[in-house]
Amino acid sequence: MAPGARTVPFGTTPSERATMARALAGLFAAGGALVVATLVLPHDGTTRSLGVLGPGALAMVVGAVLYRFATHAGVRLLQLLLVLGTTLVTVTVLAGGSSATAYPFLYLWVSLYAFYFFTTRAAAVLVGLAILQYGLACAFEEDTPVPGVHWLMATGSILVGGVLIGRLMAAIRAQSADLASVSRMAGGLSDVEDFAQVTCESLRASASADVVIFLEPLDGATGLQVTAMAGASEAGLAFSGDAARRGLELAFRGGDAVELLADAGAGGRGPFGGQVLGLAQPVLLEGVTVAVLAVAWTSPRRNLPERLRSAAMLFAAEASLALDRAQRASQDRERQALEINDNIVQGLVVAKYFAQRGNPAESIRALDETLDRARRLITDQLQSVAHGRHGAIRPGDLARSEASSVDVRDPAADAADPASIRSAS
Repeated sequence: MAPGARTVPFGTTPSERATMARALAGLFAAGGALVVATLVLPHDGTTRSLGVLGPGALAMVVGAVLYRFATHAGVRLLQLLLVLGTTLVTVTVLAGGSSATAYPFLYLWVSLYAFYFFTTRAAAVLVGLAILQYGLACAFEEDTPVPGVHWLMATGSILVGGVLIGRLMAAIRAQSADLASVSRMAGGLSDVEDFAQVTCESLRASASADVVIFLEPLDGATGLQVTAMAGASEAGLAFSGDAARRGLELAFRGGDAVELLADAGAGGRGPFGGQVLGLAQPVLLEGVTVAVLAVAWTSPRRNLPERLRSAAMLFAAEASLALDRAQRASQDRERQALEINDNIVQGLVVAKYFAQRGNPAESIRALDETLDRARRLITDQLQSVAHGRHGAIRPGDLARSEASSVDVRDPAADAADPASIRSAS
């Protein structure tokens, strides 16, 4: 899996760790209050009141202290406290007597919290410890009828609830990571000219795909050409099949996402047991398809990842905005070039007019004004370029397409030829 595709666990910032601590404090306080409240309700003599009251009261104290010092709690400390909470639940089950079948519901809280905030590995360890402790409690607690059935149902509920919340949170965090990537792209971390490559790399990391390509129409011809690619060049052969090519063309013509299939007669069924290679997502600009963003795997599979469509649509939308920005920037450059040309040409025409009329003073004044306007226009354009690149003009950005030279003639020929200084570019 690509590094960018991993979902980032909760608790990477101080504010997140404080949120985790307050949430766990709430669970301790609420759980302890519920356990203590059960002693107020009618219960038989098999329940050891002190054995239930002690863990409940301790849980409320831990919750209060943890809430007070939430900003100082680290992830490892919260994991240890969750183990403490699991142990308190187990003690309550052992002391509950005939009421012990009600207290294992608190193990579900442990599972939901662990899979919500911690990594899958850490959550699995914590939930496994809870299941083990409840199994030992069922083995030593004599007042629960058919303890195996109770253990199985509680264990199943704990696992299903935890896995479900873990899957949901993984999807949410993955979407958040995609949004963060798009925000960085929109913020201008890359130049406009590089947006296609950045889009491919971001989508490949998000989907954990083998290859992503960005296709644009050929200039003056029919067909599509690859303008950017992320992944090994060998992986790009996934798009070489006839079925995949038809899918790319259909996505470009139709303007809708199309699943890319493997060729039926060329070993289409891969180790995943399917024929789906990837997805072609059109890039629309003002309702017109201007490019195709395609993602694929080298081995066909039964189904595409569930979050692939939303991720591809998100990055395609940002690519559309980048194309629009590129077009607007090109139009601005053309406007600025025309403005510079008009100002300089008009100034030179005026200077030439006065020179032909034998008025060198006005001719020089016109030339000076033209030079001043040219300097201001060029300075404004350079500042615009620097602003677009966040103040960085790279080597070669201002290089001339042809060398500039000044041809100075012999002074003796100046009297015969007033235009003795000629500029060539």
